[in-house]
Amino acid sequence: MTAPDDPTRTPGPGDAPRADAPRPDAAPDAPAPRHEDTAATAPTGRRAAERPAAEEPADVPTSSGGKTATTWIALILGAIVLVLLLIFVIQNNVSARFQYFGAEFDLPLGVAMLLAAIAGALVMALVGSVRMIQMGWTIRKLRKQQEKAQRSLR
Repeated sequence: MTAPDDPTRTPGPGDAPRADAPRPDAAPDAPAPRHEDTAATAPTGRRAAERPAAEEPADVPTSSGGKTATTWIALILGAIVLVLLLIFVIQNNVSARFQYFGAEFDLPLGVAMLLAAIAGALVMALVGSVRMIQMGWTIRKLRKQQEKAQRSLR
């Protein structure tokens, strides 16, 4: 197998002409075209894996704050949501009759809707917790298999 830049290599059907290779229709004394944009001429496929572009910086996420700032923002947003819920409950204070498994009771409409939302959130948390437990079991099992494989290689 010959390297992509080997002069004795014959180009195949999937090979595109190289950007720095002299063009046959260009004048012999004409300078080769310069490409300032490296993203447009970046290699693709197997050639990209053999020769990573060193000029382009890796996508590194920038952080504007730490965990404290994130927690503080979450607390502020939570307080705003609570205020909005309180306004909703106060404005929807019309009493409504509800039946649940044979029990009948009267509740303000806003309170009933808030309790329904809380019940939905608890169901969602239960389903999420079950999935997290399943993932934990899977991770533990894979770690044990990995440790066993590493011990057998020693």
